[in-house]
Amino acid sequence: MAELVAFALVGVLLVQFPIALFMYFDAKRLNLENPQKYWFGVTVPAAGFVVILYYFSARKDLPRKEPEET
Repeated sequence: MAELVAFALVGVLLVQFPIALFMYFDAKRLNLENPQKYWFGVTVPAAGFVVILYYFSARKDLPRKEPEET
């Protein structure tokens, strides 16, 4: 049983890791505030899929960085 749990955890991480990378670079491209919070949120095994669903459903409404004044 322990082998099954370990296998499932590794499988979930293998799915979530590429999605986390994609979301991090997408958040940087969209100039969102704190793009690393989406990376960290997705890599948490239990809650990662919830963060993925939230990010893609609210992607256009997430807070953006303010333009730097020069």
